[in-house]
Amino acid sequence: MAKLVYILYDKIVATLVWIIGAVMMTCILLQIFTRTFFSVPFPWTDELARFTFLWFCFIGSVLTLRNKLHLGIDYFEGKLPPRAKFVNRIFVYSLIILFGLFVGILGSQLLEVVDIQLSPVMRIPMLWIYMVLPLTGFLYVILGLHQLINHLTGRDDPGLSPADVPAEVMEKGAEALRGGSQ
Repeated sequence: MAKLVYILYDKIVATLVWIIGAVMMTCILLQIFTRTFFSVPFPWTDELARFTFLWFCFIGSVLTLRNKLHLGIDYFEGKLPPRAKFVNRIFVYSLIILFGLFVGILGSQLLEVVDIQLSPVMRIPMLWIYMVLPLTGFLYVILGLHQLINHLTGRDDPGLSPADVPAEVMEKGAEALRGGSQ
């Protein structure tokens, strides 16, 4: 399952987020350029930028969860004894799975409602725009199950917080950012 998760999230979803972000930035820059030099922007660039932003946020949230970059408050978890930390993580991963199911099921129901609706400017089916909801829910469920199984079997990858990084590594990184040793 780890290989499937790696390919799905680190290869496919990461590439998809990168492509969607590039399309979004191109639309925004094209709109700015045409508005500045021609006084009238292309009408479709605004709509496409909004739709790609929607996909970028939802799919990007899955990638953010995969890389454990979501905002988290670990102050209270740090105060818990090891057994309570273990149980707390099970609770959190279970909530991720439930959230994914909720988004996936309600997103699928929404697709039935918007099935015949077209976007105002580009005239593309809104079904394709809202498809991101069940897709995101499905990706959250898979990732939540993977993280829960890893946690229960002891293969957790908690990642490093800045406080865990040795001081000499932080100093070398800061020196590299300044342009190396002088």
